Amino acid sequence: MDFGKPKGKKTYSDNGIYTIGLNAKKYTKKNAIIFEDEKLTWEELWERSNRLANGYISLGLRKGDTVQIFLPNCLEYPEVVLGGNIAGLINTAGNYRLIKNELIYQLNDCKAKAIILKTEEQLKNVLEVKDKTPNLKYIIVIDNVNIKRDDIFQYYELLEKSSPYPPNLEVLPEDIHLLMYTSGTTGYPKGAARSNRNDYFMANSVCHEIGLTENDTYMAIAPMYSAASMGYMFATLLSGGTIAIVPKYDPKEVFRYIEKYKPTWFFMVPIMFDWVFSLPEEYLGKFDISSVRHVAVCGAPLHNATAKKIVNHFKSADVSNWLGASEFGFIARYSYKNGFKDDGCVGKPVFDLDLKLFDENGNEVKKGEPGILYGRGFSMWEGYINNPKATQEAFLDQEWGTVGDIARQDDEGNFYVIDRKVDMIITGGINVYPIEIENVIQSHPDVVDVAVIGVPDEKWGEAVKAIVVKKHGSNLTENDLIKYCKERLAGFKVPKSVDFTDQIPRSFVGKALKKELRKKYWEGKEYKI
Repeated sequence: MDFGKPKGKKTYSDNGIYTIGLNAKKYTKKNAIIFEDEKLTWEELWERSNRLANGYISLGLRKGDTVQIFLPNCLEYPEVVLGGNIAGLINTAGNYRLIKNELIYQLNDCKAKAIILKTEEQLKNVLEVKDKTPNLKYIIVIDNVNIKRDDIFQYYELLEKSSPYPPNLEVLPEDIHLLMYTSGTTGYPKGAARSNRNDYFMANSVCHEIGLTENDTYMAIAPMYSAASMGYMFATLLSGGTIAIVPKYDPKEVFRYIEKYKPTWFFMVPIMFDWVFSLPEEYLGKFDISSVRHVAVCGAPLHNATAKKIVNHFKSADVSNWLGASEFGFIARYSYKNGFKDDGCVGKPVFDLDLKLFDENGNEVKKGEPGILYGRGFSMWEGYINNPKATQEAFLDQEWGTVGDIARQDDEGNFYVIDRKVDMIITGGINVYPIEIENVIQSHPDVVDVAVIGVPDEKWGEAVKAIVVKKHGSNLTENDLIKYCKERLAGFKVPKSVDFTDQIPRSFVGKALKKELRKKYWEGKEYKI
């Protein structure tokens, strides 16, 4: 239908970079970034981001090239992300602690042409693998380093030489601007490709869910390279708020930084809260945490026992459990203002995302029954780079996609994550979901941590095994735990065996590394990790 409106190409659209640029004009002298006692105004953040974008272009990087970010939490992190976006480049965030083989894989998989590092130690690690990463041409280092080479560039020298104005470059909503690598629980990590449009809608959903405005301050304490941290950072920038960055996580320092920065909200994974609340109550009670109005928990299953501690400590805050993924950004959210549900409740879909449960054949399951959780919406990823097979397996059709979570839905519309499809145990032909068992074992007063896996069994195919960390000084036995489970679980879910250990291996975002745990039990046998 023609309304007589003038025709022509739009200069803006659903693109977060455009909105963030507008925020820099609106909130010029307002703090955008705080790092310890350093502060950047919105004007300074935008200027530095533009300088980096122009610096990239001066080196020879072109739209669509990939930049690998290997940084700890630091003042420069947000501008590094924005600078790449402004230049039309594809950022890929990574854990700066990756060892050589992991580093080689990720650099080659994304065909990174540039990498940004912080320290000389990181630089040495990259130089050791550079001959195995043929696409890598430019190494940019933030700290002053003693190593001099033609392919090494000093970050602040690059900024100083570059223009503070945006480059004359068209960056489109459909352009891929971010690769988020999955944790690799099913093999090598996969790079989930996210467009400007994906993250514009994702950030808007966060703003809508918790009512973010320019008056909010987000405290970034979890690693900024994680998917959730990246998502919350984009949401803060889109809202015109302030990002207060904690250099590194230390349980003893969390409440001190809350008192220092006075954030209105922050995010941590469940295990980070568990470590904080293991500290003496009298120590935690010394700090003023009254500024916090929202606490977000994401990245790993949140047990009610942990959620209750968070709610009790942050009495004036809305505490919510988020389901997220590298591919989706955020999927669902449950606020504990609505009371406590069964463990695993992640609530309802976030704003502008549709969720459904399907069986293995693509048929929608009945309410209350377990199924594979699929979503559709503009915030979803575009697919996996260099891995069309994985992309095809993740999508039911051109709209519905999944990361393999098994869930059920109650009569109120709340979703409950039962487990990851890859971690599901099939014993005697019956599907068993480890998270359900872990929730029961975690409720035992002598249990500190637990992971449940399937191990080979001649009769049943797989048997349920619990790997448990018990409290120091506890006399808890295998028989004690099995009896405890028998009183609370159906027989086929009860662990057939329990191993005690000093520590459950976990990723830095708190996920149990079950692939690593399964290895010794399945060695020499055929199985699908």
